[in-house]
Amino acid sequence: MARARTTATRTTSAPSAPAAPSRAWLDLRGPFVVPLLALIVTRMWMSSRMPYASEDAYITFRYAWNLVHGAGAVFNPGEHVYGFTSAPWMTWLALGLGLGQDPALWSRVSLVLADVVTLFTVGSLLERHASRTSGWCFGLMFALWPYCAALCMSGLEMGAFIALLALAAWLIDRKHSAAGVVLGLVAVFRPEGLLAAGALAWWASRRDRWVTLSLMVAVLGALTLYYGSPIPHSVRAKAVTYGAPGPLHSMAWWDWTLPTPLSNRLGVTSEGANMVIYSLIASPAALAGAFFLWKERRRALAGVVMAAGAVWLSYIAVGASYFFWYLATPLFAWMLLVACGLPRIATGRWLYAAGTIALLGAWIYQPYLYINRALSEQGLFSGAGDFLAQNVAPGATVMLEPLGIIGWRAREQRFIDEVGLVAPAVTTRRAAGAGWYADVLRDQRPDWLLMRANLLWRGTALAGTGAPFRSEAERTSAMAAYQVIAKGDSVSGDQNLIILKRITPPTP
Repeated sequence: MARARTTATRTTSAPSAPAAPSRAWLDLRGPFVVPLLALIVTRMWMSSRMPYASEDAYITFRYAWNLVHGAGAVFNPGEHVYGFTSAPWMTWLALGLGLGQDPALWSRVSLVLADVVTLFTVGSLLERHASRTSGWCFGLMFALWPYCAALCMSGLEMGAFIALLALAAWLIDRKHSAAGVVLGLVAVFRPEGLLAAGALAWWASRRDRWVTLSLMVAVLGALTLYYGSPIPHSVRAKAVTYGAPGPLHSMAWWDWTLPTPLSNRLGVTSEGANMVIYSLIASPAALAGAFFLWKERRRALAGVVMAAGAVWLSYIAVGASYFFWYLATPLFAWMLLVACGLPRIATGRWLYAAGTIALLGAWIYQPYLYINRALSEQGLFSGAGDFLAQNVAPGATVMLEPLGIIGWRAREQRFIDEVGLVAPAVTTRRAAGAGWYADVLRDQRPDWLLMRANLLWRGTALAGTGAPFRSEAERTSAMAAYQVIAKGDSVSGDQNLIILKRITPPTP
């Protein structure tokens, strides 16, 4: 009996024999058809409950809109600031706008298709080099995890980045001639794509590496000519505003991997709290997956985990600020490790059934974290954007903090944002310390201000380092030139938005 069980375990974890993709992908026993149906259902349900894209997606939407309408790939016409994070994604959105499509819908359809690519390519790699059970584990996690469905509805490019990374590994594994082109797209898709592509390139052929390098030189060279740098200014702006405190302040990126709370709550982030409950099984599975991949390190499957893991480690090393969409790449690496390792530590069907039920049960509460956030952002920001569009003269300057939705709805106005994503002068001044808001008002002399109540009445910024004013007297003096024109709702408290107009002519 013991020998029989041992044999069964080895059979479960052994790689499946290669099969033609067209036949394998239609096999109901394979990790494709059922997860695909689950993926479509979860994305459609989330779309019906989450009618708006995420706040930051609208920044890229405006860049794409200006590109289509002749102003160039800029946020403010005439200002060549690289204030978004993915030039290929922005170009893809511009294509949709040029075809008359709504960018939110265009991005969602594109991201659903990207998720399908991820599901099939990763499932194929796992079935070929790990086991069919591993393919099922990843497919169900990826299809059923509410976070993945919400990311797909966000309008942000992370799902497409993961799909390109998975496709590049699949093409490298198949020794396909297009591998170099896709790997090059990974390299230029986002700032961390260069790191991911560099890691995965070890598994690519020499020809693929040259193709990748050529594409990188072309795209990054064009970005340098247009913006003055191939690195998005938004990266520097976030680093200055939010800081990069190093690995001792990076718990948000890894506390959910351990089966124990490391603070007075299950996880530093909402996503982390939701994942800690799975880590009792996921942690040993990921460890077993890591040992397995080390033995299979010549396979492209190990390469894609290494590429995603390199990005994950970079976030930890610098203590990168946590934004929910940044979690996509670390979570992708984690799911791959777990999928590779779980069949090697568990052979009973009941554990897999319990895991599937847990994923389904997460839909009772987890989706509303993202649904309520999207609804709240639209409720708070869209009215302010419409007010500015209707009451502020085209070309007038508005200084504000929530740039995305408001900047999208008021596309004829010029914006200076408090983080400095599209305003390098703000980033430079914030790096110098306290008094940055007062100095920006003095130097930039915006016609309108859109402020959080906490900043207006207490001189406290929503986030980031550096006090906006050096003293209460400076705050009073700076705000004396402006008059309150409109206020947002009465329930947002310190986060309520207040619109002010300059009443004192700026000093020449």
